[in-house]
Amino acid sequence: MARAMVALHLGVLAALACATCSTAHAADFPPRKAGLWQIEMTMPGRQMPPRNIKTCLDPSTDAQMQQLATNASKGMCNPPQINRNGSTVIVDSVCKMGSSQMTTHSVTLFVGDTSYHTDITTKFEPPMAGRDTGAMAQDAKWVGPCPADMQPGDVVMENGMKLNLRQMAGGHP
Repeated sequence: MARAMVALHLGVLAALACATCSTAHAADFPPRKAGLWQIEMTMPGRQMPPRNIKTCLDPSTDAQMQQLATNASKGMCNPPQINRNGSTVIVDSVCKMGSSQMTTHSVTLFVGDTSYHTDITTKFEPPMAGRDTGAMAQDAKWVGPCPADMQPGDVVMENGMKLNLRQMAGGHP
């Protein structure tokens, strides 16, 4: 169960960075508009309600979030295969989590710099926490300027917990 929680936390960080446990480079993804973003994550085929987070971005934080995903996956993941065709980015990666190998395929469709949709599928060999596959969908949209009580890098989870990804990556808020 602890491994599943670690995988979930890494998945959330990767989702925020528009990468799926990969070492994708910021140049591989279109930039997102500076300001407040709302990201809804759903798990198709599972009886779980959607999870919503909000994050405040600026250009340097967007790039730093890519670096955070890179650091989180170092030693666990092979270099990803990244294909970008206009506003669509496809990432295929293979990561090792404990004794399981995770093979992930994600397709992200960007609509300008103000929204994107990502479909992520993962296969676990052998199964992890009793599951051999997993799926997640993300819908993200820019909702306006960051509010006064948020700074670039701040992430507010659905339960109200607030953390700053820039601090987590070793930068300054």
